[in-house]
Amino acid sequence: MPSAAGGGPTGAVPEFDVGALVYHAVITLLALVALVFLARIPRALARLWRVSEWMRGHRLGYAPYMGPFTPGASLTRAGAPQALPFDDGYGYSKNEGSSDFSHTYDLRFAAAGTHAAARGPDAYPPHLEPAPKFLRPVVSLFRARIAPGFSAAQFSVCAVWFGVLFYAATYRSPGPFTDYNRFGYIAVSQVPFIFALGSKNNLLGIFLGMGYEKLNFLHRFVARLAILAAHIHGLGYARLINAKSFTETIKHPNNIFGLCMLLSFDGLLLLSTAYVRKNAYNLFFYSHVLFLHTLAITMYWHNTPKTLPYFCCTVAIYALDKLLRIAKTRISTATLRPIPELGATRVEIPYINTGWRAGQHVRIQVLSSAMGVAGWAEVHPFTIASASSGADGLVLLCKKTGSWTQKLFTAAAAAQRSEMGVARNVRVVVEGPYGGPGFAMFNSFSVALFVAGGSGITFALSAIQELIQQDLRGESRVRVIELIWVVQDAAALTPLIPQLTALIQQSAYAHLTVSVHYTKAVPGSLRKPSLSNAHPGLSLNAARPRLINAIESTISRATSTSGQRCGMIVGVCGPVSLADDVSNCVGLVDPAMRDGIGGIEIHEDLCHLERLPAKAAKQPEESPDETFESVPLQATVKEQRLHNIVGCVASMSTDCCSWMYIFKAFSKSDKYVLIVGSLVRYRARDEEILSTPPNPFNLRGDHNLARAHFRVVARVDMSSKFT
Repeated sequence: MPSAAGGGPTGAVPEFDVGALVYHAVITLLALVALVFLARIPRALARLWRVSEWMRGHRLGYAPYMGPFTPGASLTRAGAPQALPFDDGYGYSKNEGSSDFSHTYDLRFAAAGTHAAARGPDAYPPHLEPAPKFLRPVVSLFRARIAPGFSAAQFSVCAVWFGVLFYAATYRSPGPFTDYNRFGYIAVSQVPFIFALGSKNNLLGIFLGMGYEKLNFLHRFVARLAILAAHIHGLGYARLINAKSFTETIKHPNNIFGLCMLLSFDGLLLLSTAYVRKNAYNLFFYSHVLFLHTLAITMYWHNTPKTLPYFCCTVAIYALDKLLRIAKTRISTATLRPIPELGATRVEIPYINTGWRAGQHVRIQVLSSAMGVAGWAEVHPFTIASASSGADGLVLLCKKTGSWTQKLFTAAAAAQRSEMGVARNVRVVVEGPYGGPGFAMFNSFSVALFVAGGSGITFALSAIQELIQQDLRGESRVRVIELIWVVQDAAALTPLIPQLTALIQQSAYAHLTVSVHYTKAVPGSLRKPSLSNAHPGLSLNAARPRLINAIESTISRATSTSGQRCGMIVGVCGPVSLADDVSNCVGLVDPAMRDGIGGIEIHEDLCHLERLPAKAAKQPEESPDETFESVPLQATVKEQRLHNIVGCVASMSTDCCSWMYIFKAFSKSDKYVLIVGSLVRYRARDEEILSTPPNPFNLRGDHNLARAHFRVVARVDMSSKFT
C-alpha cells in the first residue's frame, strides 16, 4: 500500500498526498450521486403522498382478510358474462371453485352482476411526467440498447464513473507501474461502493428509488475497475520482489495480507462470470460470500492506517444490510401446487398478505427434506404474482429452470399423486420484499401496458391486480390496461384462464384486454385451450406480438377517451431479448403519439431477467392449421431502419409488383395482395392489420419489430386479377 505522499519514485514530479487525491475522487462520486438524488426528490415526495405508502414495499406482514372491495352492487363490466362456465377438457370445471382445484385462482372474486359498480371517491395519486417534453428525444436515445440488457444510460453512468477514477489515476502521475501505490488507494476506495451496490438493502438504492438489481450493472463495473487497479498495484510491487528474495519479502505481514486481498479479487472475478452465474449459481453465490469476507478482513490488516476509513465504511454498510435483512425475514407455512402446463410450482403463503408493491420480489428458502441434502439451505428470488391484501396471500410461480426448482416441482407433484391431495404444506423462510418500481407509481399513469414472456407473467399479474384494486377504491388514474403474454406452448394459458377472465370482469373502469401469443406448435403437446366460454377481452394468437403496433394501438385507445392524459407505463418481464425489443419499440413510437399521451416510461423486472438468461431464440414451427396470418415478420432494429429508408424510396414506385415478393392471402370476405418484407403493411377494411407472410430475407429477431414508418394503409382488392 502507498505511503502518505506520492508513493514510488517521484523524480521531477512534485510530491503530493495521493491518498487525499483519491479521497476527493470518492467525494466527487458521492456528490454526483447526490445530484441525481436531488433531481429525483420530486418523484420521491410524490411516491410518499400518503402516510400509508411510507412503509408499503419495505416489510412483509399479515392482516386479516376483509374480503374484496365492494363499493357497489357489482364489480364487473357492463355486459360481461355473469359466470365462468369453464370446462376445457383438462378436468377443470366450474364446480371446482376453490384454489385446491383451480390450480391458480378461485372464482370467488368474480362478481355475479352485469352493471358497473359505483366506486369510492376519487383520491388520485400525484403524477409527474417521466421527462419534460423537450427532453423526451434525449431520453429515447439513452434508452437505446448498446448490448443485450445494457442501455446507453447505463453506459453513460459507467463512463462518468470511469472518468473520475481515470483522473485520479493519471493526475501528475509518472506512470502506472511507477506510481503503483496510487492504484492501491483506488482499489481500496472502491470496496465500500462494491459492498453498497451489491447489498440487498443499500442506501444508494433507497435514495435513488432503485432496487439493488437495477444497480447491479454498476456493482459489476466498479468491481472490475477495483480488480484492475489492484493488479496494477500488485505488478508494481512485483518489480521490487524480483530484486529481492520472495521468501524474505513475503514474511512481512503487510505483504501477506496484500497478496490475500489480491487473490480474493481474482476469486471474485473468475467465479462471477455470466457462465458461472447461469450454470452454477450456488458456486457463484457461496464463493462470493467467502471472498467478500476475506477481502474485507485482509483490507483491514493490509496497511491499517491507510485502509481503516474505507474498512469502517464497508463494515457499516455490511452491518446495515444484515440488520435490515433480518428485519425483513419471515418464517411461515406455504402450500405447494404443481402447474404442469406452465412447468412451474405455485407457492401460496396465506399468512403473509401485506407489505409489498406490484413488481417486487422475495427470496425464499424451503425448509423441507424433499429439497435434498443441501437444497433446504438454498435461497432463490422470485417475483410476487399476487397483489397485496389478497385472499391467497403471497403467491409465487416458480418455473423449472434448475435443480432446485425441479425438486420443488417434484415435491409438489408427489403430494398431488399421494393421499395428501393436490397440495403440500412446507415451512419456508421468506426475505423481502425487494426491487419493484421504486419512485414510479403505476396508478398515476393513464395507460398501462404489460409485456410478459413465459414465467414473467407473475409480474404482470400482480401489477394488474393491484391496479384494479386501486381503481375500485378511486386511487388510480389508469383507464386502459393491456397485457401481452408470450409463451411457447398455447397450453400454458389453460391454468390461468379463470384468473385472467376474472380480472377482465373486475376491470369495470380501467378496461383490461389480454392477448396471449404462442410462438410454436409443440408436437405431441396438449391441445390449444378453448376460449369459447372466456371473456371476449381474452384472445389467443399463433404469432409473436407486433410490439410497436400494440404500443400505438393502446395509446390510441387511451387518447380516444376524454380526461387528463398522464402518460403511459410499459412494464416488461421476461428474457433479456424481450426487454430489449420493448425498449427499442418504445423509442420508435411516433413523437406526436408519445407527446399526446404525456410521455412513456418503462419499468423492467430485472430480478427475473438476471436469473433467467436469454437463450437463443427459436423460429416458430408451423402447425397444420396455421395460415399466413399466424406467421410474423421478424427484423432487428438496424434492419428495420434500413428497410424503412428503402421503403420510402420504393413507395415512390407505382408498380407494386416489382417491389419484392407477392403472395395471395384470403380474408373472410375479399382477396388481398400482401407485399412481403418491411416495406408495406396493408389494413383490411381499415380495421384489422393483416399479418405479413413469411419473410423472404429470413430476418432475425426474437420479437416482431418491423413496421413501415410511412404507413401504407390502402385497401387493395385484387380479386379481379388474381383468381
